Amino acid sequence: MRLLASFFCAFFLLTASAAPEVQAAQNKRPAAVKKVNTTKTAKAPAKKAASAKKASKGKKNVAAARKTTKKVSSSASRKFASSKHYAKKRKTYARRHVRGPSYAQLMGLRGSSDPLALSTTAVLAYDMENDQILYEKNADTSLPIASITKLMTALVIVESGVDLDQKFAVTTEDFVKSSARSKLRKGMVLSRKQALHLALMSSDNRAAHFLARTFPGGKAKFISEMNAKAVLLAMDDSVFYDSIGLNNGNKCSALDLSHLIAAAAEHDVIRDLSTTPEASFSVGKRYVVSRTTNSFVANDNWDIELQKTGLTTAAGYCMVMQTNISGRPVAMIFLDAPNKAARNHDIQKLHDWLTNGKMLETASLN
Repeated sequence: MRLLASFFCAFFLLTASAAPEVQAAQNKRPAAVKKVNTTKTAKAPAKKAASAKKASKGKKNVAAARKTTKKVSSSASRKFASSKHYAKKRKTYARRHVRGPSYAQLMGLRGSSDPLALSTTAVLAYDMENDQILYEKNADTSLPIASITKLMTALVIVESGVDLDQKFAVTTEDFVKSSARSKLRKGMVLSRKQALHLALMSSDNRAAHFLARTFPGGKAKFISEMNAKAVLLAMDDSVFYDSIGLNNGNKCSALDLSHLIAAAAEHDVIRDLSTTPEASFSVGKRYVVSRTTNSFVANDNWDIELQKTGLTTAAGYCMVMQTNISGRPVAMIFLDAPNKAARNHDIQKLHDWLTNGKMLETASLN
């Protein structure tokens, strides 16, 4: 009994001594948890602030990178602009699009005066029915005629009697050096008539060379025939060195060209092919669409029976045509206009003058 009482007393004393420690532990546990939670809560805003700071720094780096790229790009552009390669391309473009002085300018004829104040250097209006000069300005001066040459090319082809339907292939020999574009490609097969159409309507240089190359006897024979034809037509101030007009040695006076127009207008094929506004050609497996170089052809106020345009630096802007005014055929020749707009303005001005006065005046005299 005493032993049992002693055991309970010892157990009681042990429990009483452990209670404060358990209570202390229980009291400490929430504080520890609170401390941990407080630490996590404190670290979260700090981490968020650090992330925001890092993102801001990243944006600044991207902006700086873009700025650097732009700077490098701009620097590269300036470097390219000042490079020899770019300077060469710019010089080539300028040489192609900015024309130098024409032959007439070098002679001091550009800007010479006339009653209608035309800016074209050499002008002639010729009444072909009555063999009468209606208007003239430097009409007897021999000047480069550019692609007006192709009118003589057409006359020689037609009057030579060669087969216009005979076909040949375009070769690289026909690729003459010129800034003007051509629809003809190596290997295309076309007839003489198709080449003649392209040469007269759209002033295709390859087509004109094609005609001379495929002529019996070759190009040399063809050029000889051109000059022989000029002699027969009493074109005393004229000479030809190619069938195209790229050779600046090809020269005629406006009076001489009136003889050429009269001879060419006798052939229906030349009149028809030179005054077609637009045409489509079948050349082998391909189709070629080409248009006229003369804007007056499609003008309802004009009755054009034959025409040809021309342009080189030496010749300036040129045009010849046969048109009906007051019911009569009139040859109009314009050589060395300063630009296309000035040429067309002069043509319309002379046409209006003839329509409103001169033609009626000469008709009453006859």
